[in-house]
Order: sequence, then C-alpha cells, then structure tokens
Amino acid sequence: FLMFVCCLFLFPVGGFQFASYYGDHMVLQKAPERAVLWGYGPDDAEVTVFLSGGPVTNNAPGVSVAAGKWRTTLVPMEAGGPYNLTAVLHNNHSITLTDVLFGDVWLCGGQSNMAFTTSLVFNASEELARVSKFPQVRIFMAALEQSDTELTDLAGVEVPWSVPTASMDRLIQSLSSITCEVSCK
Repeated sequence: FLMFVCCLFLFPVGGFQFASYYGDHMVLQKAPERAVLWGYGPDDAEVTVFLSGGPVTNNAPGVSVAAGKWRTTLVPMEAGGPYNLTAVLHNNHSITLTDVLFGDVWLCGGQSNMAFTTSLVFNASEELARVSKFPQVRIFMAALEQSDTELTDLAGVEVPWSVPTASMDRLIQSLSSITCEVSCK
C-alpha cells in the first residue's frame, strides 16, 4: 500500500504536465522571440507560469486549459540563466523545471548525417575532452518515430535535455534519432 501511495506522487496531478520536449536543463529561445510554453491539464483549469532564480523574474499571465491543453508565452528574455520555470495549476499543484537557460536554439534534422557523432570525427578525443568547458551547450534528442497523422507532441524522447559529457557521445552514438543541439551565447 505504501509503495502505491508513493507512486501516486510520481505522476502528474490530473494529467497536469509540460509537453514532452520541455524539461530540466532545457534552453528556450532568447529575445527578441517570446518563449512558448505549453502542456496538458484538466479542462477549464487555470495555469500560471513563473520564471525565477536568475537576474530577471518573469511571470506569464494565467491561461485556461481548453481541450486538455494550455499555452502561454513569456516576455522576451536575454540570453542567460539558469532559471527555474514553474507552472502552477489552481494555485496548489505545481511542476518546476530547473536549470533552464535562454539562448539560441538550433534544430538539426536529416538522414544518416544526423547520426554522425563526435566520436567519429578525426580529433574525437580532443573534442570530447573539451565538453566540460561549455556548460551552456545542451543536448536533446527526439525519438525517431513515424506517424501517418500530424502529431501535437513528440511521440517519444530518446535523450532528455542534458548537459553534454564525453560519455553522452557514446550513448548518442548507439541511438538512431533526430538530434537537437542548443547553445547559449
């Protein structure tokens, strides 16, 4: 019984959650663009988003959940961070994403060329030894899933938002997925 009760806390309340590609260590597009945030929740509920922990506090106006989804935008943010990003449902349930940065987001897609990892380059050991010098570079990898219909959200996430490490390259090398690289400047 106790394990069942503990497991209940691992799942979002009433389906309240961010979309699959939001997570700890993520990067959102910097100014002049407005970062778009969205997720799922119970119909007619109100969701408010707060950004805190960095040099600027940013609160998005409350939005209502319609057809099981909520969406809001932040005011444009300059490059930097880290921030905590919290979505609050009905002023009593919250989800917090940590170590969020604002910067330039690069989406990389393609065929077999996207499976080319750092370990395959000429000076791989030198490049991998330097990854710790770039803590603001983040990696995200969507699962390679096909669909005959348009999807609102990703079908799966292969590698969640992460700070790259030398060992991560070996993990990515074993995966065949679409890669998204992000850098903050």
